[in-house]
Amino acid sequence: MASSTDSTKVSCAICKKAKGQFKCEGCSQTFCPNHSIEHRNELSKQFDEIVFTYDSIQQALLQQTQGLQQHPLVQKLNQWEADSILKIQQVAQQLRNELSNESVQRTSETREELQQVSNELKQGREDNDYSEIELRKWIQKLESIEKELLNPTNACIYEDSAALVRKISIVRQGILDRFDRTSVNGKIEENGYVVTKDNLSGHIEVRGKNEYTTGSYTLRFQVDYLIPNGWIFFGIISNFTPMKNESFASSTTYGWSNRHQTYTAGNLNNPSTLEVLEGDVIVLLINCDEQTIEMTNERLNRTQKLPIDTQKCLFPWQLHLNLHAPNTKVRILFSSV
Repeated sequence: MASSTDSTKVSCAICKKAKGQFKCEGCSQTFCPNHSIEHRNELSKQFDEIVFTYDSIQQALLQQTQGLQQHPLVQKLNQWEADSILKIQQVAQQLRNELSNESVQRTSETREELQQVSNELKQGREDNDYSEIELRKWIQKLESIEKELLNPTNACIYEDSAALVRKISIVRQGILDRFDRTSVNGKIEENGYVVTKDNLSGHIEVRGKNEYTTGSYTLRFQVDYLIPNGWIFFGIISNFTPMKNESFASSTTYGWSNRHQTYTAGNLNNPSTLEVLEGDVIVLLINCDEQTIEMTNERLNRTQKLPIDTQKCLFPWQLHLNLHAPNTKVRILFSSV
């Protein structure tokens, strides 16, 4: 017969017997003495897998650094130099330096991110103090670094066909941001350049990846799909604001919807003259220095400007969209800058 003491104990998450004594803070489950050891061993195994992933990315970074001369843009520059002989050598060298500097900068940034993960992994191993929470964080960070390594640059070669000897230059494609996450049921595709809502009606939030604190940034979007009565919002939000479906009403939100609506600090204010239909190209100018944002509909050739109260919308800012209608699809466009 079970004792009164047994009846007060929490069941072990694995064997289901009422003898749980150890609660894991990471997964909030309770384990008996034997299975607490088994659970800890599983965490150690996952930790080792993260370290292996880290080592793989470190090796990929080394190979990418050593293989800079195999970069397709560098190869095209070398061919252009051979065709144009001496007249273009000065320009070719200048452009190689640009690519090299960009690669060095990206490599340095990636190394810093990897070093931070390395320090955290080392500290976690020394202290033996980590749970599923830390493991998930490390996995997500390493996946993000690996994704950046697989997409090393947004650039192309521009050739001036009017010149006798074509002068070429590096033209960076005007992608200053990417879609990074959604609150629910949104699908981010094409390396973060496209977001598509599910086939249900209801608000979802979409955030960009970048954080804006200084400078001016121009983002161009195309609305690939929007039903005639569909609702959509473009604007910014403070990075400190938690994700939620109806984030257009958040106290740090500024921007416009396609229903002639203007939102300031989450409040619906003066009507706007803007509208958005399927196929429209929308330009969003984020000016941190002037503390303003502007939205332009290229089809209408119509622009509206909105001042930002930085006491309400704290830096850093992030790109912020809300989608409502089923299957709404928005694309970030490339443009020369």
